[in-house]
Amino acid sequence: MNIRSIILTICLLTAALLPAESMDPLKLRPLITKEEIASRLKETARQISQDYAEKDLVVVMVLKGALCVVADLIRELDLPLDIEAVQCSSYGARGTQRGALQVIGEERLQIHNRDVLVVDDIFDSGHTIVTLIEKLKEKHPSSIKSCVLLYKNDVEKATDYRPEYVLFDIKNEFVVGYGLDYKERYRGLPGIYVLESP
Repeated sequence: MNIRSIILTICLLTAALLPAESMDPLKLRPLITKEEIASRLKETARQISQDYAEKDLVVVMVLKGALCVVADLIRELDLPLDIEAVQCSSYGARGTQRGALQVIGEERLQIHNRDVLVVDDIFDSGHTIVTLIEKLKEKHPSSIKSCVLLYKNDVEKATDYRPEYVLFDIKNEFVVGYGLDYKERYRGLPGIYVLESP
């Protein structure tokens, strides 16, 4: 089983274990539907396919949040690529309170002289993705860009950097679904929901 199949299988299993109808409707407010996500993914994939034509692309997935977006994105990309994964965690079991950022797995990436696209679930303050990109630059890739599912507009940013590919701009609300979690729950929801009372 190749890595694409593994990613897709994990995403589908997560959704099966945590169906939307099992959630408390008083806590979850729909924000972005699965149809809207699918449409934006197709648009973004077309642009990425054009930008990386004839290039040696490595997609670096940020676990666990980017699992679903990467699984769907790579099926829309019309180009050869490799997939790698790192894990960045600043919430974990703490829930909504940010803790110290931990990055696991970047030391084993083979990206020297290759074109890197980092894919993450959400750009909040920017601390996570900027820290990761700085670490990856030490490996001297040919280029490095990023793609995020969600970008929070009205949040104080730690950086002026904005990812090159942003699927949706949103307000500063705590969101779950489509890979995003609250204390490891809700990742399997097919759309994006605002968690109003964590």
